[in-house]
Amino acid sequence: MIIEQEEQLQETEDGVALDETRRAAFLISLLAKRKEAITGRAGSGIEAEWTEDEEHYQGVDAANRAFVSQGTIARAKNWATGYGSADTKQQSRSVIFLNITRPYVDAASARVADMLLPTDDRSWEIKPTPIPRLSAYQIDQMGGVENAKTAIAKAVELATASAEEMQDEIEDCLEESNWHGEVRQVIEDASRCGSGVLKGPYPIKRSAKMYKDGQLVEISEIKPGSKWVDFWNIYPDPACGQSIHNGSYVWEREYISSRQLRDMTDMPGYDKAAIMQALKEGPTRSNETSQDPSRVKGDEQFEMWIFYGTCDADDLSTVGVDVEDETPKASAMAVIINERLVKCTLNVLDTGEFPYDVLAWQRRPAMPWGMGVARQIRTPQRMLNGSCRAMMDNSGLTASPQIVLGNGITPADGEWALRGGKLWRAEADTVDVRAAFHAFVPPSVQAEMMNIINFALKVAEDVTGLPAMLQGIRGDAPETLGGMQMQNNNASGVLRRLAKRFDDYMTGPHIRRYYDWMMQHSDREDIKGDFQVDVRASSALVERDAQQQFLMTLLQASANPAYGLDPAKLATELLKGQRYDPKRVQYDPERLAQIQAMQGPQSSPVDEAKVKLIEAQTLKAKADTTQTNVTAMFSATSAAQQIALNPAIAVPADNMLMSSGFVDANAAPGIPGIEPSAPVVDYGMPENTSPNFPPHPDNGMNKGIESGV
Repeated sequence: MIIEQEEQLQETEDGVALDETRRAAFLISLLAKRKEAITGRAGSGIEAEWTEDEEHYQGVDAANRAFVSQGTIARAKNWATGYGSADTKQQSRSVIFLNITRPYVDAASARVADMLLPTDDRSWEIKPTPIPRLSAYQIDQMGGVENAKTAIAKAVELATASAEEMQDEIEDCLEESNWHGEVRQVIEDASRCGSGVLKGPYPIKRSAKMYKDGQLVEISEIKPGSKWVDFWNIYPDPACGQSIHNGSYVWEREYISSRQLRDMTDMPGYDKAAIMQALKEGPTRSNETSQDPSRVKGDEQFEMWIFYGTCDADDLSTVGVDVEDETPKASAMAVIINERLVKCTLNVLDTGEFPYDVLAWQRRPAMPWGMGVARQIRTPQRMLNGSCRAMMDNSGLTASPQIVLGNGITPADGEWALRGGKLWRAEADTVDVRAAFHAFVPPSVQAEMMNIINFALKVAEDVTGLPAMLQGIRGDAPETLGGMQMQNNNASGVLRRLAKRFDDYMTGPHIRRYYDWMMQHSDREDIKGDFQVDVRASSALVERDAQQQFLMTLLQASANPAYGLDPAKLATELLKGQRYDPKRVQYDPERLAQIQAMQGPQSSPVDEAKVKLIEAQTLKAKADTTQTNVTAMFSATSAAQQIALNPAIAVPADNMLMSSGFVDANAAPGIPGIEPSAPVVDYGMPENTSPNFPPHPDNGMNKGIESGV
C-alpha cells in the first residue's frame, strides 16, 4: 500500500514538473517572438526616422540640440548624461531653427480631422445585404422557414430594422470610448510621423449608476471599446509586409503603475501568484527594447507586454487554455510582466483578427509604417535652416567692421578686444598710429540668402501637396473666386486620397470587428443578421466643403416649386458643411406638428403649382369671353343702327343668321318690331347735288341748281 502511494506521488510530481517545463518552454517561445519583433523593427530603420521626425516637429536638430529648452524628461536626462551636448563656448555660428514643420503637420492633421470626424454625422453605416439571411430567432418570430420564404418583403424590413439597432449599439460603444478624441490622436500621429495606431474592439469594464427600488446602485458590464495606441509601442511580425494583419503575431507594450498591477489580481483570467511575484521584484525593463526619446518610462512603472497571435494548441493547454476545435493552431492573447506570464486566453474574436489598425499617411513599400508630413517637408526644412543660419552669420559679420592691427600696437590691458574708451600702447618706432589700424566690412549677401529662403518655402508647399492657404496664410492665392476654388480643389485631392485610405485601412476593418463582436458576444438576438458595413461616407465628407457654394445656389432655387427641391433639407446640408449641428436650430417634432396643424393640411409644391395654373387659365378664359361679348355687342349695335336706317334688311339678316345655325335665345324674329311679311320699300338712291360732280355731265357745268335744269 505504501509502495503504491509512493508511486502515485512520484507520478504526480513528474506530471507537475513536466507541466512546469512545458509552461517555461511556452514562455520562452513567446519571449523569442518578442525579441524577433523588437529587433526586426529596429533593423528596418524606421525608429531612426521617427526620432528625426519627432525632433524636427519640436524644432531640434544636431546643431541646436544643446541649446533647446530641456522641457521633457528625456531631454533632461540626455542633458544630464551628456548625450547630444556641445561645447557652447566654442559655438560661434547661428543655430536658429525656423520651424515650418510644426505648422504644416498641425494644419494637415486639423484639416483631415475636421472633415473625417464631423460632429453631426458618421463615416460608416450598417446596412442589410440585398438578400438578407435571418437568424433562427428572427425566423421563429416570423412563424417558421416556410412562412419566412413567402414573406421576403417583411424579412427585408425586419433586417433593415435590425441593422439600425446594430448600428446604434456599435455607435453607443464608440461614444463611450470617445471615438472622436481617440481617432484625432491617431490622425495627429500619422501626420507627424506617418503612422497612427487604433486598438479595438477590446473588452473594457464599464460602470454606471442608476436608481433601482429607490436606491442608488452601481452596475458593471463588459463592453467593447477602442483607444489610441502610441506607434512606438507596437511591434508587429517582421514578415507582415504592408499590413500587420498579414503577420503571425503582434506585440503591444504598455506602461502601468504598481497600483494598476495590483488591481489586476481581482480581474478574471490573471495569475494572482505571478502578479504578486512581479510586485515583489519591482519594475524591470527589457534590454532589447527601444522607445520614443521624448517618452521615458518612469522608474516605478512596469512594462506590460500584450501578445496577439497564433500558438500551438498543445502549448495553450499547458497554461489552462482549452481549444474547442481539434486544430493544431489557435489564436490567443497573452500578457507578460517582468518576464512572467500573468495571463493567457483565446482571442476574444473567433475570427482571430488582431485588434489593431494602422493608418499610414503615405505608404512605404514592404512596411506597415507610413511617411508623414514631417518627413515630406524634411528637405525644405533643412534648406530653410541652412539659408537662415547663413544669413544670420553673414549679418553678424557685416554688423561690425573687421580690425587689422600693424606691428607695434598692443592693448594696455592685455585683452585683444574692442570696447569704448580702450587704451592702446604704441612702440617707440611707430611713426603713424593711424596707419597701424585698418577697418573693413565683409560683403553682405542678404538678398541671395532671402531668395533661397523663399524658394524653400515654395518647395515646402509642393512636396507636401498642402498650400499655405490651408494654414490661414494667403501667400500667392488667386485674386478671383474661381481661382481660389480651383486651388482649394487641387489641395483637397491629397485629402481625398487620405480619406479613401482612412476608409480602407481604419474605419472599415475596425467597424467590421465590432460587428463580429456583436454577433458573437451580444445578448440581444434582435440586432443580429446578415449585414454589411458601408464606409464610403468619408470620401463624401471631404467633398462636403467643395459643395457649399453650389448648395447656396440650390437653396435660392428651392424657392421655385418647379424644381422640386426641399429648402429644409438643403439648409440641413449647409449647416452640416459648416460643422454645425442642425438639430440645435431645427424644430423639434412636437413643435413642427403644432405648426403644421395650425397651417392646415399642406399639399405638395407640384400640386399647388397645378392649382395655380388652372386658376390662371380660368381667369384668361373669362377675360377672353368678356372681350368676345363686348365685340359682339358692338357689332349688334352697328347692325341695329343700319336696320333703323333701312328696316328692309332686317328680314334677310335674320334669315342669314338662322341658316348659319344661330339659335335665338328669344322668340323669333331675331330683330323685334318688324313683321316678316312687310314689303320691302324701294326709296331709291339719293341724288347727287354736288356742283363739281353733276349727275349728268352732258348738260355742262353751267347748268345745275340755279337753272333748275
